[in-house]
Amino acid sequence: MASRLNISCGSCGYEDISKNAKKWCTICEEGFCGECEKYHKSMKVTRDHKMISIEDYRQIKNISVNLNCEIHGKKLDLYCKKHDIAVCVVCIPSEHKSCSSSDVISIDDASKIAKQSSALLDLEGTISTTIDNVKLCIKDREMALKIVNEDEQTIRKTITDTRKNINKYLDELERKLLLDLKSKHENCKSKVVKILNQLKQMETEVEKLREQTLQMKRFASDLQVFLGTRQLNQALCKKIGSLKEEIRDYTNNNMEMEVNHVISSLVNEVKQFGKIKVMETMANLQLKDAKIDQAQIQVHGLSHNIHNISLQLKQKFDIKGSESPISGCLVLPDDRIIVADYFGCGKLMEYNNDGQHIRDIPVSDKPDSLTLVDTDRIAVTYGESKYLEIINTKNTSERKRVNCSGNCWGISYQDQKAVCSCISTRHSSDGLEWKDIKYHRYQC
Repeated sequence: MASRLNISCGSCGYEDISKNAKKWCTICEEGFCGECEKYHKSMKVTRDHKMISIEDYRQIKNISVNLNCEIHGKKLDLYCKKHDIAVCVVCIPSEHKSCSSSDVISIDDASKIAKQSSALLDLEGTISTTIDNVKLCIKDREMALKIVNEDEQTIRKTITDTRKNINKYLDELERKLLLDLKSKHENCKSKVVKILNQLKQMETEVEKLREQTLQMKRFASDLQVFLGTRQLNQALCKKIGSLKEEIRDYTNNNMEMEVNHVISSLVNEVKQFGKIKVMETMANLQLKDAKIDQAQIQVHGLSHNIHNISLQLKQKFDIKGSESPISGCLVLPDDRIIVADYFGCGKLMEYNNDGQHIRDIPVSDKPDSLTLVDTDRIAVTYGESKYLEIINTKNTSERKRVNCSGNCWGISYQDQKAVCSCISTRHSSDGLEWKDIKYHRYQC
């Protein structure tokens, strides 16, 4: 038990000093004693590193997250938004030549919101859905086992009742038929039991993935969550694929018996008491599909009931140079705030989360409504104009114009589809249209 609790301080070990660690750095991936922890926190380069207790570290140490490139063996320190993949420095010139500088960002920036990403949320949902699917299969196979057992009991009773009406000569035939029944029943039963054992094993494995995901979400670093989400996703996809492949071959076995209709009059000619037949029909199980492998965009709320939501004022600040109500506002994943002032100065303004004005973002007209497309890009409508624009907030020269059939006012974006309200006038519903626009990471 003592050896299990002992994790040595990495810094002291470098000096050939044996000392037990009290905290674990999730970034440096080594333990620190109390004194070394103070030095670690005092250094500017490691001041922001997340330290967790040794007991918390034990909850995540068995979570396998590969931090190095599988191709080049280098550390995964970059992330390509275009291909949605973590890469090393060697991958860029060899595999991502066509990717722009705005598409490739540091892994630290990409993983800042990993615990609030839709990918992690979808992974948890996929695990729950997969467990539900496995439970559904188990329930179906248990019912199949019950049916085949009931069939066996029905046939056994038929055999017994028939046997009472014939003479001793049928004893041997009865024995042969019972053996045949037992053999076929055991064969049917063994098939179902085998599948049940496999499904229960899969349920255990998926439950383990869920536990690992919960522990990773609670205790792992953002980087570990970011990479672990994908790796657990891959493992889960394999299990889902395996489950779908297996259930295609599931069959339901129903046993029946045919009693020889001339057995009472042809005792000397009958060589078999009856015949056990097994009818196989497809189980036709329908699994619920899960939403997996989504882009890691921050999720701003998990409540599904508006009555459970309570609002709290976090910050209040004045909009620069405007006395009129603002028309649109958007909080980006990195807490920057974009404000659209259609009725006032007609600008698109950027603020930090303390309410300090950072800059004005150049736009082609007076901005009305905003929506988030991904971690860097937003979609903007201009009210009286018959188009919307997709703008990169970190490189405002990168933008894409999308034409609409009417004046474009309100807009929303979800699941790679933007929906905007196109209307002929501001105060009339005549000619109201909803225009679906699929977004494909426009290269501007």
